[in-house]
Amino acid sequence: MDIIENRDAQFVLLAGFIIAVGLVITTLLLNSIAFEGNMAVDAGSSPIKYDIANLMRITADEMKSAYRNATAPGGYAIDNFNRQMRNFNGNVSKIYALRGEGVNVSWDLNNWQNMQNASFTDNGTASGASNWTVIENVSRTNITVNVVSVGGGTFQIGLINASGQSWTNVSATQTVKNVNVIPITPSSIVFRNGSTTSGNYSINGTASGRSFTRARDYILNATLTLSTSRVRANITIPVSVPW
Repeated sequence: MDIIENRDAQFVLLAGFIIAVGLVITTLLLNSIAFEGNMAVDAGSSPIKYDIANLMRITADEMKSAYRNATAPGGYAIDNFNRQMRNFNGNVSKIYALRGEGVNVSWDLNNWQNMQNASFTDNGTASGASNWTVIENVSRTNITVNVVSVGGGTFQIGLINASGQSWTNVSATQTVKNVNVIPITPSSIVFRNGSTTSGNYSINGTASGRSFTRARDYILNATLTLSTSRVRANITIPVSVPW
């Protein structure tokens, strides 16, 4: 009886040991599966983020190009713009389809069609930065500003260099303001009180030894849809045109 009882006790201990080992192995396997799953998600999210960022960039560039081409002499502007953007959407959809991804680009031209000019903020919207630097290290430039509306305050164009600051006020009564700037030393051109004023501007000249153009007429909106087997993204971005 003692032998049988000892054997039973040994079997109980052995069973307990096997169960304990099994629990450890199971826990390790689950942790490994969870780790691999997280790694797969992280690895998969980076290409998606890259695709979205790349799609946003090329769409904005294409819309700027389409606007500049469409507003060039000859043809009806919006028709030409839509034609170029439809070709772009078709081509980019084919490229992404080769990777098993679905892409569609649509655009909103209401601001352009209704001649609703952008604000003189950094991003063209009323919520953008009201005081901002348009360009730095300017040595020669010409500025044309067309003010459509002033909600309050005075819109100012500033020239700032090591010698100090000079400001040109642009009020609603001055619908077109031409400012010729020929600074002795490299200067920065800044806009101030831009959130309460809307219109368009064109700045061209030389900065850091290179010719440049900065211009804005409208803010157009582009909606991008990217679909994969795991993710669907729908993003609307504002695009400043022509530059």
